[in-house]
Amino acid sequence: MIKKILLGMTTLSCVVLASQDTNLYLKTGADIWQKFDVITPRDSETINRKKADRMGYELTIETTREIYPNLELGAGISYQDHGSTKSLNDKDFDIKLDMPKFTSIPIYLTTKYNIPINSNIKPYLKADLGYSFNHNSGDLKFTDYELGETIKVSSDIKNGLYFGIGAGVEYNNFVADLMYKINKAKFETSTPYGKTKDDFDYSRVTLSVGYKFNF
Repeated sequence: MIKKILLGMTTLSCVVLASQDTNLYLKTGADIWQKFDVITPRDSETINRKKADRMGYELTIETTREIYPNLELGAGISYQDHGSTKSLNDKDFDIKLDMPKFTSIPIYLTTKYNIPINSNIKPYLKADLGYSFNHNSGDLKFTDYELGETIKVSSDIKNGLYFGIGAGVEYNNFVADLMYKINKAKFETSTPYGKTKDDFDYSRVTLSVGYKFNF
């Protein structure tokens, strides 16, 4: 199923680029609100916080073509740096837990509806749907202050779906939009007691700005 989705996206992207009246969007964005799923392995204590350790950002390329008056359809790819969750300090057990850094490269279909109004400032609605290739740098770390040592637990962040929805404005080919986005993910750890896999979705509101090139 995933291979079929990726093949469809690649085919659509090639068709769009080969067509006349193609739009190319180059954008950069910042996550102004963000949240991670809280992981509670096997109904035990949580191992992470909802909040991120810093603001996430992304760099995006999209190509679209108008397939119907005011309606654009195309494909996109983005590099998204989510950072990681803030360290969790457990005062009862005198330990600190650090989740690994989390980044994504989603490949997706995108649709943009330009609201027809007589103005130089053109509002639009936008939606994305695709597949997120997720990557983590490092492993889950437990720091025991009493023993003065740090233990690493082998871990991995699995791929998942990606989607977003929002609205924006265009003025003289400059664009700015505000979107709610989610990268679906699974956090997998390997311990002496076996493997665990928990939801580790990354949700946020992203403010993006960019420029549209016409071909």
